[in-house]
Amino acid sequence: MMGYEFDERLSAQREAYRALGNLLERTGREELPPISWTISDGGTGPLLVGQCFASDPIQRQQDFYAWQAAIGAEPWPDGIKRSESIHMHAAKSDYDGVTVTLSADISAEEM
Repeated sequence: MMGYEFDERLSAQREAYRALGNLLERTGREELPPISWTISDGGTGPLLVGQCFASDPIQRQQDFYAWQAAIGAEPWPDGIKRSESIHMHAAKSDYDGVTVTLSADISAEEM
């Protein structure tokens, strides 16, 4: 017997899957850049994590900003500064009933 927690987590992942399908449709229509997506339940509800991994750091930043604007995600001001990099992060708490986060890492030698 799986139980309530299993059912809730599976339901959250299905909601995230549905929202991801909608985002991928927008990719073609709006010429948004392809990025990496992870589906999760986040432990608190449906969660999609978009990560920008383009090998060119300028393209990586542009991909991040394109998706941030497309979904209306709120950025963490100036990213998160680490000793050797900046972690860019933005989140939209209710996109199609799902929390969507975006991230991109830029290392010091790429800046």
